[in-house]
Amino acid sequence: MLRLMIALVSLSLFMAACNNGASSGEAAEHKSGPPAPKTKEDSLFHEVMEGHDAGMAKVGKLRGNIKETERRLDSLGKLPAKQVNVAYKQSLTSLQAALNKANTEMNNWMGAFKVDTLTNNKQLRIKYLEEEKAKVAVVKELIYSSLNQADSVLRPSANRQ
Repeated sequence: MLRLMIALVSLSLFMAACNNGASSGEAAEHKSGPPAPKTKEDSLFHEVMEGHDAGMAKVGKLRGNIKETERRLDSLGKLPAKQVNVAYKQSLTSLQAALNKANTEMNNWMGAFKVDTLTNNKQLRIKYLEEEKAKVAVVKELIYSSLNQADSVLRPSANRQ
């Protein structure tokens, strides 16, 4: 615990020293957020990262819905067949597939995306980033649509067995 406190104090002092050493122009730039994109490459990279960030912001909810869907399907599996609402079970199964696909696609995209790809060839990098922008848009849409589906299937009034 003492080591953690020392590390935090040291980090705070280091950050304060770095901020004090910056000129007023640099300090103003840091406070205003990241610099505005200056080139098509910068803009595309920024758009790819926005898509990534939007998708990642929902991954926790996505994974929570995966667990809840699995829990409900497990519960249905323990009931006698006559007591199971077949339509509800099918909606849970469909939801499970959609949620898992969205999660898998996000993981696959993140694993394949390379931040520094083709940095020495601007034209090919722009093409790469355009393709990645399209891919991440599809992944983001999969996440959002599966979460919308989860909202309707998993809402309390939909909890029918």
